[in-house]
Parts: sequence; structure tokens; C-alpha cells
Amino acid sequence: MNKETIKSNFFNIIKDLEIDYKVCEHEPVLDFEKAREIDERFGLAGKESKSLFIKGKSGKYYIYMTTEDRRMDSKKIKQIVNEKVSVVNSEDMQSIIGCEPGCLAPFGYDTNIIDTIIVDKIIKGYDKFICSCGIPEMTIEISTKYLDSILKSSYTNVIEYNEDLLE
Repeated sequence: MNKETIKSNFFNIIKDLEIDYKVCEHEPVLDFEKAREIDERFGLAGKESKSLFIKGKSGKYYIYMTTEDRRMDSKKIKQIVNEKVSVVNSEDMQSIIGCEPGCLAPFGYDTNIIDTIIVDKIIKGYDKFICSCGIPEMTIEISTKYLDSILKSSYTNVIEYNEDLLE
């Protein structure tokens, strides 16, 4: 898998679902400081999302999606997926899915590699979310009302949770 395939899958999913979106092309963005700059420049009003590539002790891969200002609590994720998880290191991420750190798409992956996404429900509290399509030079803004449809068409398993409600 590589970032061009992810990008192609990403756009095919939103086009197949006939979803409105805004795409902005710009210099590479690999951190949230630069992302905020891009958001301002292009007038993007959505909430920056964050997607992490994580691996369970069993060897299974997951995508974890939340907002840019929240951290993943590995112990809480362990409760949800019933196995210890950790964020995949940069080198392995690039060799397995072809994405650069800081530029992970929330969907667009081959389900033979990643069939499950864990979504922090907080993102649904915003009108729009901003994400990457796996390419550092592109930022996409999508209405959050489409998130369920997108994820259900992209993954075999969609796990939603409210981080604040887990103990």
C-alpha cells in the first residue's frame, strides 16, 4: 500500500457516497502548527482531526481517530479492543501503509491491512472535520454528518467511544 493508493481510495469513497467536501492544495503539512496556518489561509472552519496507526499485541492494525487536541489513552483502548495497543513507529508505518507521520488519513486503506477504526465520538460534536488524504500537500474539510457513512463504507468494524465516559 502507498499514499497514492490511499489518496485514490479516499476520494473514491467520498465521490461514491456523493459527499460534498473542500480540498486545498498547499505546501507539505506534517504538524498541527502548520495545519492551523493552512486552515486560516484557506478559511477552513472544521475541527482538525487526528488519525493514529496503532497495532495490537496480536499483530492486528487499527486506525484511531480523534481531534487534534486529544491524546490516545492506550489503557482505555485496550479495554475496547481487548488487547494491548501501541502507536506504530514511523519507519514501520511508512513501510506498511506508505504514509508519513503527521499525515495519516482517517480512511482509504485496504481492509486486508486495516479493517477496524476506533473513533472518539467527540469529533461528531463539530459541524465539519479537517483531515488528510495521506498526501502532505492536501487538506480536506468534510461535514461531520457524513462521517458515519464514510466509515461504514471504509471499514469492516467501526468502534465508537466517548473517552470521557470510560473508567
